[in-house]
Amino acid sequence: MRDIDRIAQTGRWRQKAAGEKLLFSLGCMGLSLAFHSPASQVLLFATVLSVTLLGARVGACDLLRAARVPGLFILAGTLAQALSVSAAAPFVTLAPEETIAAAAFVALRSATCVSALLFLALTTPLTAILQFLQRLGLNRDISDIAMVMFRIIWLALDCLESGQRSLAGRLGDVGWRRRIRSGGMLLAALLPRVLDRAGRLERGLSARGYDGRLAFLSAETAASRVRLGAIAAGLALVAAVCGVLP
Repeated sequence: MRDIDRIAQTGRWRQKAAGEKLLFSLGCMGLSLAFHSPASQVLLFATVLSVTLLGARVGACDLLRAARVPGLFILAGTLAQALSVSAAAPFVTLAPEETIAAAAFVALRSATCVSALLFLALTTPLTAILQFLQRLGLNRDISDIAMVMFRIIWLALDCLESGQRSLAGRLGDVGWRRRIRSGGMLLAALLPRVLDRAGRLERGLSARGYDGRLAFLSAETAASRVRLGAIAAGLALVAAVCGVLP
């Protein structure tokens, strides 16, 4: 999560309007769900990767690291569909060709949708998305709760990393028995530390005149009708191409 947020905060498209990036991401996901040919999924997948790597200049290594967990999930689901398990030998066999083809198509569509979501996550911080949703009418209390929970997750990770460094400095990770005991003590102390840090965060907000609303400075440019129209036209062109593919 930290790496994804760091890339989004420091990326080339950090200052571009969140609405424009949301339009592209959700548009590609919608097209992926609308078309049912493998060629169209390949085209959409290539489009998203091109915009992510060449347009937004997200590093290939960063994209691969962010895609590890969803990629492994897709791979495990595909293997579960493509293999057939029985009680008689051979215990594991390949499923029928129709099932394998369907599993491959689902994997390809899933990869396309995940790549569209990763494009949004790697180019748009959560604060920008919440600000955009507020402008669309999202209740401010909901967005503030989301930001507070996001911050608490960060506090938990900070406390966990500092505890792990302290544990390693005291040789608490030498030997599996000591590692289990030290890990248990670290987890037991994690919640009180997080609550203490959260309390200090609340007192700091109160000292700065917190009135129940979290305000953030926006570094984004305003959404342009020209750019929104260009994105919509590009999506329409991709949809037209997908419509004629076999």
